[in-house]
Amino acid sequence: MIRILNTYKLYIIHLVVLSTLCNVVKAQDIEVSARIDTNEFLVGDQIGLEIEVKQPIKEFVGIPIFEEELGKEVEILEQSDHDTTLLETGHYLIKKRMLITAFDSGYYVLPPIGFLYYGDTLKSEPIAFKVNAVAVDTSQAIKDIKMPYAAPLSFAEVFPWAGGGLGLAILIFILIYIIRKIKRKEPIIGRVKPREPAHIIALRDLSRLKEDKLWQHDKVKSYYTVLTDILRLYLWNRYSVRTLERTSEEILDSLKAIDFKDDELFNSLKDVFKTSDLVKFAKFKPIADEHENCLSGAYRFVDKTKLIIEEKPAVEEEVDVALDSSMEAVKIKEEQIN
Repeated sequence: MIRILNTYKLYIIHLVVLSTLCNVVKAQDIEVSARIDTNEFLVGDQIGLEIEVKQPIKEFVGIPIFEEELGKEVEILEQSDHDTTLLETGHYLIKKRMLITAFDSGYYVLPPIGFLYYGDTLKSEPIAFKVNAVAVDTSQAIKDIKMPYAAPLSFAEVFPWAGGGLGLAILIFILIYIIRKIKRKEPIIGRVKPREPAHIIALRDLSRLKEDKLWQHDKVKSYYTVLTDILRLYLWNRYSVRTLERTSEEILDSLKAIDFKDDELFNSLKDVFKTSDLVKFAKFKPIADEHENCLSGAYRFVDKTKLIIEEKPAVEEEVDVALDSSMEAVKIKEEQIN
């Protein structure tokens, strides 16, 4: 019984020794290191600290997570992600780079950096470095601290504010303009009155269309496009009916809304627009008589709806003024007699 116990203890000891030896062999195939760009720099300089791990593909070494400081004297400004490279030897080379600085002069030693490996810790070598203070020229007189220089404003700095102010001013002007138009019950977008009466322009354009003989030269679509454009412009100038970017149905509805009462002329205009839409959108091909009827209907509509403003001759106006003055004088005399 004692021999069995001794044998069992010896077996356990052998297992522990073999396990330790395996870990040592594995650790020997893993390399960890840390180094800085320079071992001597000035206070406040930013230098690089790089740590490396070389490990077999099937092994895992835990790289430590760093906070904002490496000890009391060294601060970490930036940290990069892990950079992993597969080597030809079948190892992974993992690098991590940090930007560090120190604000006190003196000699310092970065302690070894620990890497976790299967419950054990692999450590890099400590790093010694020196931080030098800025040299002071004691031969020169002590001077006051210079105040910051006032940098001139650049165009890029002023432009957003100037552009925003200008945009706000334009917006306020537009709002005032719209409010005034609404109060006066005027259209917000006023139409430009033609120098000539609307019917003169329309009749001249219709005559030019007739002379061009578009449908006779197999340009039917162009013929109806020009014809409806003439009528659209006439309705805009004559009745202030909005015709731009509107369908034929919308234009006819607007004409009804202004209480257009001549049903015969309305139906004639409707036939012209309907035929034009069929030609332009349904590839309809009217006969020659229909071309002539549409042009005649346009002529008739413009002629029957033209607005003629009769002006009194200058002589009649003078007579009216004289009569008004005489009547005024008679009234005054009657009042004096009474």
